[in-house]
Amino acid sequence: MGLFDETVEELIKLLSSDNQNWLFGAGISVEANIPLMITLTKRVEKQLSDNFKILYQIIADDLLDNYHIEHVLSHIGDLLALSQRSRYCCVELKGNTYTKDDLLSLHTELVRQIGKTIRYGYKEEDITKGIPERVGTIDQPIAQIQNHREFVKALLSSKANLFTRSSISIFTTNYDTLMEDALALEKLSVNDGFSGAAIGFWNPDVSFNNISGVNMIKLHGSVDWIKDPTIGLIRNRYGVDYLGASEDVLIYPQATKYVETQKDPFALLFTKFRERLNSPSENLAICAGYSFGDQHINSEIDIALKATKNKTTLVVFINNLNEVLTDG
Repeated sequence: MGLFDETVEELIKLLSSDNQNWLFGAGISVEANIPLMITLTKRVEKQLSDNFKILYQIIADDLLDNYHIEHVLSHIGDLLALSQRSRYCCVELKGNTYTKDDLLSLHTELVRQIGKTIRYGYKEEDITKGIPERVGTIDQPIAQIQNHREFVKALLSSKANLFTRSSISIFTTNYDTLMEDALALEKLSVNDGFSGAAIGFWNPDVSFNNISGVNMIKLHGSVDWIKDPTIGLIRNRYGVDYLGASEDVLIYPQATKYVETQKDPFALLFTKFRERLNSPSENLAICAGYSFGDQHINSEIDIALKATKNKTTLVVFINNLNEVLTDG
């Protein structure tokens, strides 16, 4: 048996482990017509109306050349913090004065455009191959789920009839709902921190203590998470306006106005991530479609792997050994 065959055999053994923790990034949804962060950024920028473009460009110009939309949202959050400490509740950028409301309005519009793009899918034009731009809509979505379902089927088959005794958690930085949808379509319970039905309420103490099914932990939020001022965090159904518009979508990073929201759910979700990366017994952490572009996630992985009593094995799937990991 050659080295490659031995490596594959060892990998198969690892993937049959009872304790599995999958970390997914944007790469797993590219073929599903969900854009990577840079493409998403270009799409959002293109969709901005003129009254938002000036402030957006001023903020973008202050960032590194390889910025993406999450960097812009983070920067807006920092500016909001400054405006809230200011006597006049404003900031000065390139000789212009912008109020807290100006910043919040831009943040709201960016989140709205992100939600619309992720929900229905988007494929940018490929001039070299003569492939035109494709834009998903509520009437004609182009987001596909087949690859996600095939993954779930493979996960099930690898566990045979021992799946209910296994401990499997899926962590993702993605805003789309394809993975939890695929789990449900393959008749698996999804523990995502919510209780309820198509509309769910944030109830992590109950949801994450469910001993059956798969833990689905969305580290950066989701396009179907809504923050309601009265009820709290809700997993909402598309196309209804019981609680509010898509502007209330809760994705990370949020504007600094919502500091309490940043503590929960995001702090709790990262605590779950930290806990699952550390284990005194055999434990597996597998990364796919994630290019290590989020330093707060990388730090948690680094700390866990350096812990002396931790028995977690890290497996990373990549397309090309020579590729540069830049776009989580």
